[in-house]
Order: sequence, then C-alpha cells, then structure tokens
Amino acid sequence: MQHSRRIFGAGWRACFPARSGSATRLSCLPDAARCKRATTALPDGYQGAWWAYDMTARPIASEAGSQHADGAGMLTVAVSGSSHSEWLVEQAEALATRLRVPWEALHVETPAADRDSPRGLRAAAALAMAARLGATIARVPAASAADGIRAHLRTTLIRHLVLGHTAEGHRHWFRNPGIADRLLAEEEDLAVHRFTHAREKDHGRRISSARPASSVPVRHYLLSAAAVALTLVVAGLLQAFVGLRPLDLLFLFPVIAAAARLGLGPALLAVVLSVLGYNYFLLRPLNAFSLHAPLNLVMGGVLGAVAVYTSTITARLRGRLVLSDRSAQENASIATLAQKLTRDADWDTTARTVCEHVHRLFGVQTTMYREVDGVLCHVASIPGEVRLGPVNQAALDWAWTRGEAAGVGTAVLGAADWQFHPLKTSLGTLAVLGLARDDGRDPVNAVQKLLLQTLVAQAALAHERLRLEDRMREAAQA
Repeated sequence: MQHSRRIFGAGWRACFPARSGSATRLSCLPDAARCKRATTALPDGYQGAWWAYDMTARPIASEAGSQHADGAGMLTVAVSGSSHSEWLVEQAEALATRLRVPWEALHVETPAADRDSPRGLRAAAALAMAARLGATIARVPAASAADGIRAHLRTTLIRHLVLGHTAEGHRHWFRNPGIADRLLAEEEDLAVHRFTHAREKDHGRRISSARPASSVPVRHYLLSAAAVALTLVVAGLLQAFVGLRPLDLLFLFPVIAAAARLGLGPALLAVVLSVLGYNYFLLRPLNAFSLHAPLNLVMGGVLGAVAVYTSTITARLRGRLVLSDRSAQENASIATLAQKLTRDADWDTTARTVCEHVHRLFGVQTTMYREVDGVLCHVASIPGEVRLGPVNQAALDWAWTRGEAAGVGTAVLGAADWQFHPLKTSLGTLAVLGLARDDGRDPVNAVQKLLLQTLVAQAALAHERLRLEDRMREAAQA
C-alpha cells in the first residue's frame, strides 16, 4: 500500500469521494484549474482516491507520513455532534494508525451549542469513544467552529485535520466557502481529510439534527403587549398635551426591549401591536384602521427589521456570555483542585482532598484506594464509609491491575454500581478513584467526562509527586 501524498497547502483546494451506500462518487468543488491524483492509504471500508486541484499552478507535495523539519505533527478530528460523529472518530483512528501519527479529538463549543441537547450529548459520546481509542481530548470555546479550529491550530502542531459532513448533493456556486476551503487557503502545512457520509433518510425525509426550538413563556408575550400598551398611553398623552405628531419612533423602545430581553417571538408581537395601535389610536382618521397607508408599511418593516436584528445580536452575546462563564467555572474548578493539592503533603490528605472536590463538583459518592505494602487499601471516602460487593470489588481490581476505567457506564463490568478510574502516571497506577450515585446510574454524564478526566489527571500528578518524595526520603535515609 502506497503512502498517501499530502498535496494540500496554500493555493490548493480539494475534492473528495463521497460514499452513498456501497457506491462511490466523486464530489468535487467547481472551477478546477488542474487536477492531480494522489494515491492514498485509506482506512478499511473507505474506497476511492482523493483529488486536489492547483489554483495557483504552484506544486506543493510531500509525503504525509514523513518527518517534517519542525516535527511529525498530529492528526486532529473535529467532532461536531452530528449523528455520524462516532463513525468519523473511527475513520480518524484508522487513518492515524495508517499514518503512524498521534491523534486527538477536538470539539468546538459555540454560543449556539447546548451541552444537554441531543447534538451536545452525541458530541460528548464521540469524545468519550475517542478517549477509549487512545486519542487525547480537547475542547475549545469559540464564536464559531472555524474560529475554534483556527485558534487550536495556532497553539498545537497539527499536520492532518479530519472533517466530516453529511452529503447534501452538489455544491452551488453561490454558497459561502466551507471550513475546509478556508483552512486550506490559510494553512500552508495542513492536510485536510474530509470524510463524507451518506445522509440518513427516514421515509424519504432527511432527519434533522438541529435542536428543537425552545418554547417562550406566555408571560413574555404578556409583558411585550403591556410594554406596547404603555407606549401607546405615553404617545397619546404627548399628542394631546404637547401636540407632537410624528410619534412612531416611540415604538422602537418596546420593540427593542422585547427583542433584547424576551426573545424574537414577543418582539414580533410588539411589532404587530405597535403598528395596529399606532394606526388605530394615533394616525388620522382616529379610531379607524387604515392598514394600506404607506406609513404603516414603512413602520412595520422598520420595526420588524429592528426586532430581528436586536434579538439575533443579543442571543449571540448571551450565548457567548454563557459559554464564557461555563469555561471559567470549569477552569476555576481545575485550578482550585491543583492549588489544594500543592498544599497537601501526605497520602491521606491528598486522597481526601480529591474525594471532597469531586463529590462537591459532581454530587456523587467518592472513594479512593491505593496500594500499601502490596495490598490495595481504602484511603478516603466522601460522604461516608463504603462497602464494595463482589462485582464492585472486581471492577476495582480491574482498574488497578489493567489501568483502565471499569464499572458502571464503562465497557468493563457495567453491572457494577461504582465507576473506578485509575490514577496513572509514568510510574504506573498509583491509586484508584471510585464514583457512584445512589440510583446506580452513570455517576458522570457524557458531557462532564472530559472535566472528570482532567481532574483525575491532576490527582494522578499529585500522587506521583508523593511517590517521588517517598523515594527521595528512602534514598536519603539509605
């Protein structure tokens, strides 16, 4: 099998084969100047060849598996949370194995993303699957997926980027360039591998992965109507006592307030009520509707545009604020644990600190075990002592001896009530952290697993420090 040739770089754009069932078709971008074919070592089950065409007549070609001057680089798969995310992770793992490079799974959290939505849960499940397959995990908060990938490219040496999308037919000339096109134009030393999956069909209709629209409380509509009514009263008083005539600008206030605070639906209701109220109470002839008056059309169009624009902008800003706060809270949690562990100087205090932090953060029961004189012993538990049954004890022994997570919510001994995570370092497995819920469910959902893995890594480093300190003391005494 020949090595794949990376002919993607500055000035290059690419087209890739798209699979539909067992058939393979070439889905190519338009206006190719010159096409070059690259022989490719593809994962099993993915047939065809990759193509790229030169937009600048400047050849750029090198072996993808070769060593570069500044390092071999890494393969990164972008996980979006689509229904094919786990399939894409499998393809990335196979491609990384063929290219013999380390790989990672990257998920960009955008303001529009919701961790509890089906899309967010699918992304978390795909990241968990990537971790089981040996990938490192990265989450990047950003305004858009493209911005997050760009930011990650600036901080990490990445040679191969794996993207996926659902086949949607031919690409039209009036569509904006996709992420792959923009990255290929911006990054000179990046190979973009795009895997296309046939779109799902359910009775001939495409299954949408978008999250359902959230319902707006009825009181928001009532508040919007009340704001318009108050504006009508103020405008009537101004017209009666001051004699002002052009009062239509006053209705910008309830529309903007409703769009910013209540949402698009109440804002559009405010637009309709504003136009009708102004037409009936303030526009001559009074107490009569003249809906075909040009002023009504202009007023409705302007207020509608203001409502849509304001609600869109405020929704984006609110989403970015939520994303920023969530990231800050997670980073603060990690920093707090690291700071506490630096002050702990013995095994028991360190174990109790880890158990207390995980218990308070996730609301679960926690326990810690470590080896003492060749025997696996209990060190700490929060909120109280625990007794492990035969299945839970087997899961604990598996995590200790194999260095793999075991117990409920894992692929090993899922019938257990506890979930055990080994604290592994270069010195081996130093301890085991256990988590459990009263109802027996997975103690940490898929969205929180990355945070838990980070905390487990922090705890492992603290235990490694204690082990090295013990060895230094033994060496000094000897």
